[in-house]
Amino acid sequence: MYQRFKDCLLKPRNIADYIKEPKKKTIIYTSILLIVYLIPLILISLLSNTSVTKLSSSISNDLIEAEQINYEIKDGKLVSINDDNTPQVIKAKIILSDAYLVNALYVFDISGENYLDSLNVDKGAYLVLLFKEEAFNISTIEVTDTKTNENNTPGITVSSKVNSEKDKSDFSLLTLSYSDLEIKNINFSNNKSNNSINFKNEIATIVSSIYEKIKIKLLPLIILFVIILGVGSYFFSVVFITLLFKLLYRYLQVDFGTTFKTIVLCSTPYVICSVLASLTGLLLLDIVGQCFMIGYATKALTTYKIKYDGGVPLPRYMQDMMNNNNEEKGSDDDEL
Repeated sequence: MYQRFKDCLLKPRNIADYIKEPKKKTIIYTSILLIVYLIPLILISLLSNTSVTKLSSSISNDLIEAEQINYEIKDGKLVSINDDNTPQVIKAKIILSDAYLVNALYVFDISGENYLDSLNVDKGAYLVLLFKEEAFNISTIEVTDTKTNENNTPGITVSSKVNSEKDKSDFSLLTLSYSDLEIKNINFSNNKSNNSINFKNEIATIVSSIYEKIKIKLLPLIILFVIILGVGSYFFSVVFITLLFKLLYRYLQVDFGTTFKTIVLCSTPYVICSVLASLTGLLLLDIVGQCFMIGYATKALTTYKIKYDGGVPLPRYMQDMMNNNNEEKGSDDDEL
């Protein structure tokens, strides 16, 4: 396996000798490449706080742009600053990653249940960040329909994965007390203050505290998420290069399966370049790796055709030129 890796990395013409090998060996080699490809992605995801920073920034910006918030956490308890315990709901979209937004509701409700009575949102699934009297709760709800209740006021129908007996319920994912999060005092009514830096820092403290409490539980999900994205990214590149190669080198007359297998073997330099790109942050290396794949595949399949498949056929334009020359020569002979 080491010799295969060495040839696939440094000697593209030698890759032709591995194209006709059993698929089982190719699958094993591909699995090794994927492990090499995924390990730095997983480590970076586990060690980096970039996602936490982006999430914290997203939440603090949502709260700053919201209307005046009438609640604060004082001595470890959520209280209303104007003695009005009417729940407040803020609709927003939270940035969970660079390409993924989720509908969210920031809810300030001392009881943790009253906000559903007056909730007025569109149909769909929502992530609920709920500040209750003594605890912070993360849950999901799915609004399935709007309705009018007995008092002719707007209402909703909420479905739950846990409890279908009640007309309105939620699916709790996490509950942490403010004492567990080491949060004693934070005034959410300062969201409109000119000094928003302090408010952002307070929100960052909350997000970091929550993350520190739940990150061990999130490890399996983070690893699974990275594996799915990593495997998808790898095979997308391989399939894309395979289709591109089939388009550019049709004259080689190689079937899709053989081309795909060759591209997988030729993806070795791409994997190494991707690992270096992850470690250094130079995304250009990823593109360089894809260019290597095309160049290596050209040499590998050309060598394969010469050694095992009767030689390399001429491109169509060269065949047409030769046919035209033969026709012209034939015409000259006829005249003689």
